[in-house]
Amino acid sequence: MVIAGFSVDGPQRVFRAQSGTVFLESGQQVEALARKEQRALQSQQVALEALAKQQSQANQRQQTLQAQFHLVEAKEQRMEELVKEQSKELLVAQEDKIKAELALEEQATGVQSARTRLALSGLAKTGTQLLQLAAASAADLSKEILRDQLIGAAVYFSLIMIAAFIYVTFFTYQYPMLKNQPVVYGDHFTFSLFECCNWDRDAPSAEIMRDRRIPCCSCCCLPVRWADTASSSKTGFLPFWPGVILIALLNAFTGMSFYVTSLLFTILATLHRQKIRKTYGLPYGSCSTCTEDFCTWTWCSCCATMQEAMEIQYIDPVQNKRPWQQTMDSLLPGSGATSSGVRQQNSACC
Repeated sequence: MVIAGFSVDGPQRVFRAQSGTVFLESGQQVEALARKEQRALQSQQVALEALAKQQSQANQRQQTLQAQFHLVEAKEQRMEELVKEQSKELLVAQEDKIKAELALEEQATGVQSARTRLALSGLAKTGTQLLQLAAASAADLSKEILRDQLIGAAVYFSLIMIAAFIYVTFFTYQYPMLKNQPVVYGDHFTFSLFECCNWDRDAPSAEIMRDRRIPCCSCCCLPVRWADTASSSKTGFLPFWPGVILIALLNAFTGMSFYVTSLLFTILATLHRQKIRKTYGLPYGSCSTCTEDFCTWTWCSCCATMQEAMEIQYIDPVQNKRPWQQTMDSLLPGSGATSSGVRQQNSACC
């Protein structure tokens, strides 16, 4: 068919061709979608089957675990029953052991009581004899101790008397004059308590130590040296031989008197030291000086003896003079000392 020079069949053919192609394409798409759905369904079925298998396996495992758990519970119950039975057996065994120990203790106590009865019966017979023997042995021992102490005291007293006789016979010659006169103080002793430790060669104490009578007798024969000092005309405290005998007896009976005689000698020496202080114008009579002198004689008896001997032998008592006046008198012509000869001693501690 031709209209106005154009053919009408051409567009229809084109439309038909286009519609056919569109239909074919839509059919193909539908088939593809159907195939995809089938594949998805197949994969879902496979997944469901796998899940079912896994669930069945899990159920089987759970069943096996439950069975094992029941077995463990049964074993625990059996163990508990066994433990209970064993504990009962142990309790029974312990009770039997305690009963046996009690029986043994009763037997042992019975045996011991029998032995003690026998021993007491024997001791009752010999007790008086043992007491008599102990008393006799104690008396003999005390007699032996007393005898030994008396022998020791006699030996000590004899040695002191011999030493005193030798001292009076051979060592009472005049003491040498000091080249260097010491300085006299008014508040303490001229010589130090430890003057023997003064290493100054020019000190007056060095000359005294060279004579060796005062230091040796003070350390080795203290009663003799103290009696010589106490019998000096400067103090007139006690004659020589009565002083030696008295001090020797007090020292000899120290052990037997439990140091009471030693305390008496210390008090006597303290009184003599106070007399020296009074004679030389030093502080005396107070509680501090008495305590000081007592402690000095208690712990430094040899040094105290040496200090007192040097003070008595080499220093003249103060006669209404001050210390500085006595020092100046020694510098006057005819006094036997020069200004270079006066040297200051170490300050005494007492």
